[in-house]
Amino acid sequence: MIRCHKYFRVFRCLRFSLLTVISLLFFQSGAFSAVSADHAGAAPILPDGAVTLGDCLRIALELNPGLAETRSGIVSQRARVGEAAASSRPQIAFSSSYSYSRSDIARQGSIGSGITLRQSILDWGRADLSIREASQELEAKALDEVNTVQGVIAGVTNAYYEVNRSARNLRIASERVGNYEKRLKWAKDFYAAGAKAKIEVTKAETDLANAKLDLVQANGASQKAVSGLSHSMGAAEWTPSQVEDLLEYTSSDITAEEAVRTALSERSDLKAQEVRVQESRTNLSIASKGLSPTFSGSAGYSFSGESDPFDQKEWRLSVGLDIPVSDGGLTRERIKGAEAGLSGAESRLASMKQDVILAARNAHSSLAEAREAVSAAGEAERQALETLDLAFGRYSAGVGESLEISDAVDGYAQARIRVVSALYALKSAEIDLKQTMGVISQ
Repeated sequence: MIRCHKYFRVFRCLRFSLLTVISLLFFQSGAFSAVSADHAGAAPILPDGAVTLGDCLRIALELNPGLAETRSGIVSQRARVGEAAASSRPQIAFSSSYSYSRSDIARQGSIGSGITLRQSILDWGRADLSIREASQELEAKALDEVNTVQGVIAGVTNAYYEVNRSARNLRIASERVGNYEKRLKWAKDFYAAGAKAKIEVTKAETDLANAKLDLVQANGASQKAVSGLSHSMGAAEWTPSQVEDLLEYTSSDITAEEAVRTALSERSDLKAQEVRVQESRTNLSIASKGLSPTFSGSAGYSFSGESDPFDQKEWRLSVGLDIPVSDGGLTRERIKGAEAGLSGAESRLASMKQDVILAARNAHSSLAEAREAVSAAGEAERQALETLDLAFGRYSAGVGESLEISDAVDGYAQARIRVVSALYALKSAEIDLKQTMGVISQ
């Protein structure tokens, strides 16, 4: 009877220990599931009909894989901040064990369990510095995300304008085919009336065939531009049916000096590097703490027994001071490495500022050049249209030549294409300047 009572006590203590461990594991699993559920998001709805630039940017900011990778890095770094903070909090550990021995003389079994609390009391600022370093890197990664977002916006916007350009070029190629069909009809009518030679019809048919070939190529370029837009958004399997045309002339009165000042104050990559310079200084401070003392304490409660697991109970309380005397030069080398890292971070920041100044000035110059090109291309288009009208008038009256109308049709088509290209270059230059200044937004 006594032996059964003893085994019952052992079983009860083991069950208590097992339930405690299972509860801890269940809590951690539940917390992980909650975190996973928080990060699970629904896929964005892709429009079926016509889309605007705003629609494309919204989709890109939800689907672009580059952004997803950057945001994952932020989540990971936020966990590192929590990890650094956890090192300064109390640490609790539970332990339980059972031992059994048997010999020819006797059998003996005992069980012991206990819980221990450990806490760092004073570490001369090392924990705070570690938290600060991790938080600074988190801030830098958040600024990296801003820079990535701006890059995605710039890429999608340029791809959107490329769709506009290819669509306009497709319309120009289609109208060029129409002009040559009109010219072929006139040539056949004149030949039937005996006013023109057969070569006029042949030349018109040849020009029309070449124009149709250009139309096929323009259609292919348009489809590729649409695919490029979908890819830039991170939705390569989706094809928008129609996009709004935004290729129009815009003016700006910003000066090159204002562009430089704005870039130096607003660029998120510059801000991120400035934070990383501060992080390097923090890392140097951490390295200099290598030989600092640590003061910690612990408290615990345990119980054990042979016939009864609760026969022996014990409270423990201890404090300890650890004073490093020598680490074989480890701290000295870490300080050297941290100083070199700080110097490199400061040099990268200075180099980035020089690059930003140059990029802002070049982007401003490119924008001014693009505006002048739009004006010049527009004037050339007006002159080409006048030439085409005169050539059509002369040919329809029977006094024009085949070469004259061919040159006029091709000249007008090329002038219109140059206008479209100039407008695209203008919009791209605007986006480039905004991105260079760090002010591009949705």
